[in-house]
Amino acid sequence: MLMPKRTALIVPCYNEEQRLKGQAFLQFLAETENIDIWFVNDGSSDGTQRIIDQLSESAPGRIFARGLSENRGKAEAIRAGVGMVLENENYDYLGYIDADLSAPLEEVLPLNALILEDKHLIVAGSRVKMAGRNIRRTPMRHYISRIFATYYSQLLRVHNYDTQCGLKLFTSGFAGQLFATPFVSRWLFDLELFLRAKKLIGEPEYARKIIEVPLNEWCEVGESRLKWTDFIKAPAEVLKIYSRYLGSNNQAS
Repeated sequence: MLMPKRTALIVPCYNEEQRLKGQAFLQFLAETENIDIWFVNDGSSDGTQRIIDQLSESAPGRIFARGLSENRGKAEAIRAGVGMVLENENYDYLGYIDADLSAPLEEVLPLNALILEDKHLIVAGSRVKMAGRNIRRTPMRHYISRIFATYYSQLLRVHNYDTQCGLKLFTSGFAGQLFATPFVSRWLFDLELFLRAKKLIGEPEYARKIIEVPLNEWCEVGESRLKWTDFIKAPAEVLKIYSRYLGSNNQAS
C-alpha cells in the first residue's frame, strides 16, 4: 500500500510571542491531513520557544518545535529547518511560510496541490495585485519592490515576478541541493535561491520546472522585520550575489 505523500511546512520565528497565531495553525492541521508544521525558533529573546512548545504538545506528530541557540537570520533559520526535515525522511516535499501569516495558511493548499503533481521542483507564491485577489501592501513598498525587481532581474537574469514572497514549496530532493550551503545574503536569500536553482538545472529546465502562483490573499502585517535601511543596502546585496554566482570566476559553474 502506497503511503500518501507528505509536506513539511517550515515556519521561521524570531521574537514572535505577540504575533504568532497559534489557533490558526491548529485549525489548519485539523482540516489538512498531509501537511505538518515545523517551527524553527531563530534564537528569540522572548517567549517564542514556550509558545511553539505548547503548540507542539497540542498536536503531537503534526507540529514540531525546534530552536537555534542564537539568532542566525531568516535564511539560516530556514536552512536549518530544511536540514531537520530532511533528516526526518518522512516528507516528499517541504516549504516555508512567514510566521506572521501575511499569506494565510489556506494559500498553501493550491501550491501544495501543484507540487504533488511532480511536474515542478519549486512552486512559489507571487503577490500580484489584480482583480479578484486581495493583495494589500503600502503603495510605497509596492513601488520600491517593483523597481528593485526590475533592477535585479536585468542584472541577474532571474525573471521571476516576485522572488521575495515568503511562501514557497519544493521537492525534498531539490531542496536538499538548494539549501546545502549557507547563503551569501542574509535577507535577499530568496533571490539567491532562484539563482541557485537556475544554475543547478539550466535555463530551459528552469522555465519548465519553476512556477509562480498568484496568491488570492496577502496582507502586509505591521511591525515588519524589514527596515528602510534594508532597501538602501539592497543594491550592494545584489552585487554580492552577482559576484558569487555570475562573476568572471563563476561563469562556467
